Amino acid sequence: MKLSSKKPIVLFDIDYTLFDTALFKQSGLSMHKIYAEVTQTLDGLNNFATLGIFSKGETQFQKTKLEKTGMAKFFKEENVHIFDNKDANLIKIIDKYKGLKIFIIDDKLEILYSAKMYMDQLFTIWVKRGWYAENQKAIPDFIPDAEVENLSDVVRIVKSNV
Repeated sequence: MKLSSKKPIVLFDIDYTLFDTALFKQSGLSMHKIYAEVTQTLDGLNNFATLGIFSKGETQFQKTKLEKTGMAKFFKEENVHIFDNKDANLIKIIDKYKGLKIFIIDDKLEILYSAKMYMDQLFTIWVKRGWYAENQKAIPDFIPDAEVENLSDVVRIVKSNV
């Protein structure tokens, strides 16, 4: 199989990217809700890409969020990567998908920066919503490949950069 015929991998963070973490916290951790555009975005990407999770947190707690919001159906278990420390596992996850076009979608600029420094050819998408994005300090000499306020444009961005 030629490399160009392989599906790209799109790795999503969970909190503030797919999952409405602010609402979850306001509800006393009882209301599991995704952002309005998430299902349509995942449906669109699922037609031509492999979807994965690269997120921080307690594994079962994060997987429960995926299940209770109906998102779990979009992600195969072998592509769900949840760690207490994303930075410490970043290289291992990128290396797992070497040979594929990799897209990393996150609300934390530091993760995108570290990923880009390790593998320049991967594509970074910064989701500028939520606490981390709002309190983000600029990283000198780094601009993500794309910036979005929500995930509505992600299908178009990924398609045009495969």
